Amino acid sequence: MHIRVSELVGESPNGWKAAVQAAVDEASKTINDIVGVEVVNLTANVQNGRVVEYKANVKIAHRG
Repeated sequence: MHIRVSELVGESPNGWKAAVQAAVDEASKTINDIVGVEVVNLTANVQNGRVVEYKANVKIAHRG
């Protein structure tokens, strides 16, 4: 089986899980047969002492 990996960044104001899902949702628009996701890094934007946006750097594994 041949597996390809694409790197994306997902963003969400609702948490890191939602940020990961946003990346998978976006990848699904152009990539078929997604078989896994690896979360590489989690970060967030802060304004006035509050987290306002969560970001997840992910690697999307898909059949090529």
